[in-house]
Amino acid sequence: MKINQRHVVVAIAITVGLIHFPLGHGYVGPWPGFVTGYLIDILLPFAMFLVFGISNISLLRPKWARAVAVFAVGATSESMQYFGIPLFGRTFDPLDYVAFAIGIGLGALFEILVIARLPKAIPDPVE
Repeated sequence: MKINQRHVVVAIAITVGLIHFPLGHGYVGPWPGFVTGYLIDILLPFAMFLVFGISNISLLRPKWARAVAVFAVGATSESMQYFGIPLFGRTFDPLDYVAFAIGIGLGALFEILVIARLPKAIPDPVE
């Protein structure tokens, strides 16, 4: 079995999901302020941007459309927190908007430099 784009993106998404647990409020490793405050806000948009890129939704094929969609999800969540509505988080931080943009930018860069060089997934045969 050859590694393809879907394999790498799914592995990244699972990894980001799994590291979310040890990086929660009980984190005591290096740079705790950055790790608990911003790292997940960078990694989640990074992974979401890549996942949307391998989806079969044609609307999300262009990078700009994925960037807008991912930023909208994060910005909606963060804005709800500002109004006291805990949606995917509890604490409003305006720098989270910057973290979302950084994650999206890193996702686009990773896609150009790494994902684009991998073979695309072979579609399942239609029965």
